Amino acid sequence: MFDFAIIGSGAAGATLAKELSTDAKVAVLEKGEHYPKYVIEGNFVDIAYLNSIGGSTVCAVGNALRVKIKGIKIEDEIYEEIERELNVKRPPYEFLREYAKKFLNLGFERTPKYINFDKCNKCGKCAHKPCNAKWTAAEFIKESKADVICGFEVKNIRKEGDVFYIDGVDKNTNSLRTIKAKNVIISAGGINSPRILSKILDNEHIGKNLFVDTFITVGGILKDTYLNKDVQMIVYKKYRDFILASHYSELLYSRINEYEKTRKEDVIGIMIKIKDENVGEVGEDYVSKPMTKKDTQILSEGVGEASKILHEFGVERIYSTIPRGSHPGGTCAIKKVVDENLETEIEGLYVCDASVFPEAPGAPPILAIIGIAKKLARYLKNEKMGN
Repeated sequence: MFDFAIIGSGAAGATLAKELSTDAKVAVLEKGEHYPKYVIEGNFVDIAYLNSIGGSTVCAVGNALRVKIKGIKIEDEIYEEIERELNVKRPPYEFLREYAKKFLNLGFERTPKYINFDKCNKCGKCAHKPCNAKWTAAEFIKESKADVICGFEVKNIRKEGDVFYIDGVDKNTNSLRTIKAKNVIISAGGINSPRILSKILDNEHIGKNLFVDTFITVGGILKDTYLNKDVQMIVYKKYRDFILASHYSELLYSRINEYEKTRKEDVIGIMIKIKDENVGEVGEDYVSKPMTKKDTQILSEGVGEASKILHEFGVERIYSTIPRGSHPGGTCAIKKVVDENLETEIEGLYVCDASVFPEAPGAPPILAIIGIAKKLARYLKNEKMGN
């Protein structure tokens, strides 16, 4: 019997495991394995996430921005604590290539990162594999005292008396297995948390309200930028409803090569990431995320700004990727599915990840996800463990 069973080992789940396992018996149930596996779902907008120990942080690009979440106050002292733990720094000016310094002259900023720039070898593979320069949530899992069960796919959750029973398939042994716990925290992400929660709770809002921070990358040919060898999104600029950031995309490279043959080292790109409307929906076997008129208008505005910059740099022809999303959330929203303490209407059953955000942050959310996990851990220590 565990005091807490945490489903998912990403930014939130790993933080909870690290914080709670010092004083309680904790199990972490992770569907993935130690090596990350991308999953892409959705119609209209492609939505990507990872199944892995460490979740999507394993292939995140290290962005460490403080963002405000409606309905959830993350205090400055919590953000400061996270930044110390992750050793958040802005890239040194001398670390930047010439193209990045040109962005700074146009009002861009160096992006805070949880990357050790002394160890970074500029391989350009931040979004494809882990390395010893970048923090991932897998480090919190290693630091925790939790029992970690990989390859565990949740099939059902039930509560009998004061005990939760989590039934699942252990893919390592290809057998059924049941985990018992006094409390359950679902931290499986914006797509899978509502799917798991719906197995035990009937709430009309579960799976609704989906946002993904929709983005595209536009760009073209600019000789010897070597953006493909650089830390992605190393500089950024914040607008009201979107951000622009330097970004190399293999999809953009392929698009350009349909019309002009070029080297990867000569591709320059700018990501436009918008604060999209939360009108999507997640079901057991589908994800629907349409682009609204407002989304399209904001995206067009961002493309216009990015195109002006690219032309100023000397790019003649501009190409674009299709809309994608990598920050799914909103599907177990606070005040609709969970209360201010992230508890559902079933006592002892919590949700803690971006799915509880009521609307899109429009910016990288990992620090905020860690922040709400720290707040929940403190609350649970006081309420459940008497600390």
